[in-house]
Amino acid sequence: MLLGIDVGSSRTKAVLLDREGREAFTSGVATPFRAEAGRVEMGADALRYCLQAVLADLGPRRAEVAGVGIAGMAESGAPLDAAGQALAPVIAWHDGRGEEAAATLERRFGAELPLRIGQRIRTVLTVAKLGWLVGHGMAGMVRWLGVPELVLQGLTGEEATEFSLAARSGCYDVASKSWMPEVPGALGFSVDVFPPVRPAGATMGLVCRDAAAWSGLPAGVPVTIAGHDHLAGMAGAGVGPGDAANSVGTAETIVARTPSLPDVAAALDQGVRVTVYPRGQAWAALFGAARAGLVLEAAAGALGRPLAELDRLAAGAEPVDVGGDVVDALAHGEPVSLPGAPPGAVWAGLLQALADRTVDGYTRLTRVTGPCERLVVFGGGSTSEPWLRAKAAALPVPVVRSPVGAAVARGAALYAGVAAGWWPDVEGVTRPR
Repeated sequence: MLLGIDVGSSRTKAVLLDREGREAFTSGVATPFRAEAGRVEMGADALRYCLQAVLADLGPRRAEVAGVGIAGMAESGAPLDAAGQALAPVIAWHDGRGEEAAATLERRFGAELPLRIGQRIRTVLTVAKLGWLVGHGMAGMVRWLGVPELVLQGLTGEEATEFSLAARSGCYDVASKSWMPEVPGALGFSVDVFPPVRPAGATMGLVCRDAAAWSGLPAGVPVTIAGHDHLAGMAGAGVGPGDAANSVGTAETIVARTPSLPDVAAALDQGVRVTVYPRGQAWAALFGAARAGLVLEAAAGALGRPLAELDRLAAGAEPVDVGGDVVDALAHGEPVSLPGAPPGAVWAGLLQALADRTVDGYTRLTRVTGPCERLVVFGGGSTSEPWLRAKAAALPVPVVRSPVGAAVARGAALYAGVAAGWWPDVEGVTRPR
């Protein structure tokens, strides 16, 4: 079996694949982020316990694992001291800390930096979070590891990262694929805190004896990092070369792969980000349509009903107009008044508003990458039938739901197959049906 692990913002998932790329078993637990006093974070120990729990749920099947792949959220991670101990909790990517650091980078580098890192300067960036920590008295940092890298270290004792995750740091040049030491230097720390960059599918370490004892995985099994969740999910969902992907979880992102570097300036003008693809041999363009998962969770809480029930109520309901300001307020946890209409009509209106953002994102993305043949939807939001119908009615291309329930974890397992020598690349594996 191949094991794929997806550490997501809301849930951590694991999937076991056989030699034909078919799912044999899946498991999942809540990712232990906690929101308190305007902060969203989790302890490094809590992440380890989360990993133990999702692996324990696999039971004796763990003994059959021949390779491990890890994917997950970018930007979130922990600073470590010389002994490998965490100096601070893992700050969630959508935590708003880092405004002062982002402003410092704006003043120091202006418009040059976004053109090199492929995205605008904002608090989401890893360097903004580290700048906040350094600015608030953190000392003694010798390494920073993102969440997938922390899992790699926990299983193997090794430290490495991967192209698509490095490209989300805010100090990695997406054209030359190299670190930019002047960026962290402007915030008071060294670029040396980041680990070496390796291609997804490369063996980055072997499960060590200590990890075998607590994880139940065989010692000596190769482990790789499969990359940023949206991009790893493209492999797992069966997104083809001519397709665009619609990854819908805590955040909704529209992605298309490109064999050559897009025009970064033109992409930024469209609000599109440019990143490096997991193997380091291609690029991808991404558009963040909305923090859709946060929007719907907040709205469901305000309406006092579970998501599945609201989806049922929305079927056939006439959507009420929900303004973009309401969507933005829900995404950021701000107080908001929903329209005074039946819950099904409000829910249908929210789904329509989110679908409109998907359409806008697809339009902007394809101005950069060119038209796509279809939009393949995967992630938790792909289970919503009224949401899919709203997208299909509004988009100019066919909307296809991936048959894979855990696309990111499956993609991570496919890259584990490369590390284990089962196949030369993920492109050659049978697509899910």
